[in-house]
Amino acid sequence: MWYPRARHARSGERQPMEITEWVPRTYTTGELTELLRQAQQGSHEALEELFSFLRERIFAIAKQNAWNLGLRLADAEEATQEALLVVHEHLQQLATWENVMKFARQVVRNRLGNYHQYRLYRDPVEVPMEKARVSVRMEPQLHLEAAELERLIERALSELHRKHPRHALIFRGLLAGLNKEELCQILGLKPSHFDVVLHRGRRLLRRLLKEKYGVEV
Repeated sequence: MWYPRARHARSGERQPMEITEWVPRTYTTGELTELLRQAQQGSHEALEELFSFLRERIFAIAKQNAWNLGLRLADAEEATQEALLVVHEHLQQLATWENVMKFARQVVRNRLGNYHQYRLYRDPVEVPMEKARVSVRMEPQLHLEAAELERLIERALSELHRKHPRHALIFRGLLAGLNKEELCQILGLKPSHFDVVLHRGRRLLRRLLKEKYGVEV
C-alpha cells in the first residue's frame, strides 16, 4: 500500500505545481496481525493489503538469498510468488504476522535451495545416450482413466515448473480452487497479464503432454 507525500517549497520560493511522490505505508506488528485476522474472516481489502506488504518484504529476502546462491533475479521472483501462494493456502492456520513471515521465509529458502541444487547437478550434455531416460509414449486414441490422466498432468506440471515456474504456479492455484481474482492478488499480477500467462501456460502444458506422453487435451 502506497501513500502520497507532498514536497513543499522552501520559504520564499515559487512552486507552480505541487510535486507528489509515493512512499510505502509502514505497519506495526499488531496492525499486520489485525489485517491477517480480517483476511481470514473474508475481507478482500485486508487480504490485498496484507499480501501487497508481504510481497514486498518476501521479495527483498528472496533477492538477497538468490544473490548468495548465485541465482537469478527471476528465481527470486518465482520463489516469492510460490511463497505467497503457499501462505494463502495455509492462511487459516497462521495466527500472527510473525507466523506468516516465518512460514513464508521457509518456503522461499526451500524453493531457492531446490533451484540451486537443480542447476548445480544437472548436466544433460554429459549424460551417455544409453543412460538417457526413455520417454514412454501412449497412443492418442487410448482412453485414459481419470487417475492416470491426473498423474500425467502432475508429472507434466512438475516438468513445467522447472522451466516456467510462473505458469505452473497458476495451474496449481487453479487446481487448488483459487479463482483469477485471488491469484492476481496473491501473485501480484494484473488481470490482463494473467490472461497472457495462462494462455502461454496452456500451450506449454499441452505440448508437454503431447510430446512426452502422447496425450492430447
